[in-house]
Amino acid sequence: MLRPSARVANFIFHFASLNFVSLKFASLAKGAAVGFFLAVLITARPLPTLGQTTDLLQDRRFDALTWVQNSAEYRMLTEQTFRLALHPLITALDDATITADEAQLTAGDFADKPPAIILDCDETVLDNSAYNARNILKKESYSTETWNAWCLEVQAEAIPGSLEFVTRAKALGADIFFITNRRDVVKNATVENLKKLGFPATAENVLTKNKELGRGDDKISRRAMVAKNHRIVMLIGDSMSDLCSGLNVTETIQRNQTGNQKFQQLGSRWIMLPNPVYGGWQQALPGDKHALKLKSKTK
Repeated sequence: MLRPSARVANFIFHFASLNFVSLKFASLAKGAAVGFFLAVLITARPLPTLGQTTDLLQDRRFDALTWVQNSAEYRMLTEQTFRLALHPLITALDDATITADEAQLTAGDFADKPPAIILDCDETVLDNSAYNARNILKKESYSTETWNAWCLEVQAEAIPGSLEFVTRAKALGADIFFITNRRDVVKNATVENLKKLGFPATAENVLTKNKELGRGDDKISRRAMVAKNHRIVMLIGDSMSDLCSGLNVTETIQRNQTGNQKFQQLGSRWIMLPNPVYGGWQQALPGDKHALKLKSKTK
């Protein structure tokens, strides 16, 4: 049985040929050639692929998200990161001169405060890859409306290794705080999601965002809230803004220079997890062929 496109092509071929049947042989041949040409054009066009696979593969988020959701490397990398974080944590708990917060270090007067760890939520302890998968399938971008709806579902899973680390850190004597750029409207759902997974989450130690009340995107004000009564021994996140200030820039070179200046903190007081799907780094990436480097560069 002919495919729909083949049937149409067959019709066009015969129509073009018959339309010139009363003409001279040369004209008839010309008509047949036109019909043949149109038939080739139609049959050469590929049929739509089931599941819109072609469109999915063209989505720049597809490879990054499928790597996060399916690869052994991603799971092993996050597990490794949290396991290695325990070593500097033990050192920081025993050394009262250590703080991971830049503002607290500058202010001083923190040695006698109880130790605390601050963790980001999304893509640090909560896996929201299902939300991003939905967006790809629906050909949609992030929106506050759909994001809040996802948060209210309380369906995020734990990032591999995160729960074990938090459980161990709490047993070692560190208080746990979660600073997230989720909004106040989904705070209760976020606490519920964390508790559902086994994290020690409460309304007091989950600090959400509210710009009108002075709790902005940069997280500085909320870290200051924790620093009032605690010595912040470790910061953990998937974006540089989870760890320090000065990264809200749109120039790649400037952002990398800031990162290089703060590099010494990484792996000891600051712990970074991979997130190739989204982040503050996107706004600083070149948007054309200049993003591609033809020679190896380390910085």
